[in-house]
Amino acid sequence: MLLLMAALLAPLDAPVQIVVTAIGSAARENAAKPEKERLSGDALADFYVRRACASGESPEAVVYALAYALDPTDTLARNPFSGDIFKNVETASDRTSRLAAMGKPTLRGREDWLVHFALSGGLALLVGEQLAESLGIQKEVADAKGKEKGAGTGFSFTDLNANAAGIAFAEWLAGADSKQAIERCGSGFEGTLFLPEPKGLADGLTWTQFQKAWISVEGAKFRDERQRLRARVQESKVYQAD
Repeated sequence: MLLLMAALLAPLDAPVQIVVTAIGSAARENAAKPEKERLSGDALADFYVRRACASGESPEAVVYALAYALDPTDTLARNPFSGDIFKNVETASDRTSRLAAMGKPTLRGREDWLVHFALSGGLALLVGEQLAESLGIQKEVADAKGKEKGAGTGFSFTDLNANAAGIAFAEWLAGADSKQAIERCGSGFEGTLFLPEPKGLADGLTWTQFQKAWISVEGAKFRDERQRLRARVQESKVYQAD
């Protein structure tokens, strides 16, 4: 199974390299501007996604490149199932140089939500929507149990909101209307159109607090909330327009 995955994904390494190079060039271009003219926050993230989508490469390469370039922890690059996609993307020195120029891109003002969005999109293409969503939930469970012991950020529905948005974005970008989708994002991507406002979503729950409110991640109440998060994402005007 591992060898089959590697064989299927390896041909993407060159296109992904091209997209990552485009993102790196955008980062250096922005970093070279006078401080008052430099993009930051959401505008910077939008700039990177637009440059990636305008690279001329496939939607799949764009999604994987964003998952790589916007995640400084190299989660997918270190994964044995996807490592072949990224092994030739950039040298260690090029990566160091790119990261130094990347600045602080955000999604709705949060760096971590941008990482959740990009990484979940990559996982959705790599292992499918359901498993990508489950992996995100597992991380939140680990964070909740960690916070219980004084060393974790807690269970975050706002993070799951970003995960759901990233999964939907990746599937839309690489879906039946991918040519139209990637052209639209290349000319005018805006992250806030894809990530719903997280107002009212619970955040930072310990495992005890989560169990008290939601019983378990397998329970009907939590399943309903997962479906509600997906539905909120699909209500975006971007998807309705299609």
